[in-house]
Amino acid sequence: MNPKSHENLKAIRFEGELLPDWAQLLDVAARLCPLPKSSSSWLVRLTNSAGTDDSRTVIEQCIVLRTSIQSHRNAAFTELQRTRHDAQPAQFLAAWMYALDTMIQVAQTLKTCSWIVEGLDESEPDDSDGGEITLRRI
Repeated sequence: MNPKSHENLKAIRFEGELLPDWAQLLDVAARLCPLPKSSSSWLVRLTNSAGTDDSRTVIEQCIVLRTSIQSHRNAAFTELQRTRHDAQPAQFLAAWMYALDTMIQVAQTLKTCSWIVEGLDESEPDDSDGGEITLRRI
């Protein structure tokens, strides 16, 4: 990733809070750090489309990724590092942790959470399930 590549990222607003530039790359964090498939899929949806979800789900998915990043920090850092003195991996990791902490903190005060990814082409295909709602007992 070139030094100015963050300028091409789309901003994510989570319940009105602007997340750090590199929050759109949380799906990359999900690929670098071992996660259950359901968590990886949720993060791809978060970073690529607007959405709404139950706050408990948001908190759970953020905690799963946060824990995995902490456990695999050195491996993720090495994978992101382009040169020996590359500072960008530390910026990625810090931005990811800040974004996750922000989302957890906001979600703890709400029943549902919504987010938008600014600048997405509205003509992109809708991957929703046609509006059907599935309820689950927790």
